[in-house]
Amino acid sequence: MAPRTLLLAPPSISAHPEVLDRVYEIHHRSSADLQMLDRIAAGLVKLPQSTYDVVLLLTDADGTTRESHKLLGRDVMTKVVSALKAGGLLKSQDGVFGGQTSAEKTEAILAGLVEGVDGMMKPEDVESVSIPLKFGRKKANGAANGVNGATNGNAFMPLNGNGTVLLNGNGKRQVPEPAKPSGVGFVDFSDDLDDPIITGEDDDLVDEDDLLTEEDMARPVIQRELSHPPPLEAYH
Repeated sequence: MAPRTLLLAPPSISAHPEVLDRVYEIHHRSSADLQMLDRIAAGLVKLPQSTYDVVLLLTDADGTTRESHKLLGRDVMTKVVSALKAGGLLKSQDGVFGGQTSAEKTEAILAGLVEGVDGMMKPEDVESVSIPLKFGRKKANGAANGVNGATNGNAFMPLNGNGTVLLNGNGKRQVPEPAKPSGVGFVDFSDDLDDPIITGEDDDLVDEDDLLTEEDMARPVIQRELSHPPPLEAYH
């Protein structure tokens, strides 16, 4: 099957049918469609989506590309690129398009084309591939609902071989103590906190006997006389 070609002609070509005859000598009419650039720019023609293998920009009747440059704006370029198949090629009759930096090349890149052989190419569609994420399971000694244990909240309940819960001597379930985080201190209230703490710093305490000199010790002790209450007869 011959590749499908879209011929984009500037307005001046319509007055020179001999130019089109030379084009049809290369591109057969059965596999080529002709559209005028000015009609596409005016919105009078709607190009089919993803139809053409090649889009060929024809030169003006005088051999230049001035008319094509004026009409190949962003809107027209977007429509032309949409008409290309994936892997299709947009090129010019003179072979210059895409080979040098120009406003048309910039618009083609913005429309999604990349540099190709003899023009600008529409990239092949890249299908998205879903990659499932698999996470490793916990080992048997820490797995939930395992043979040797079952999880209940954050606590681990030890089980017998037949799946029953282990009991201690008083018939209650054995619940292991929660793990203590590393680097955190805990106060054991079972310790005897009333015992005096004796350290080496007690050697610096002042002895109360050193506060009295020998002269103070030699002084007689003066006792104050006690005042006795009056006899009971004084109240009669």
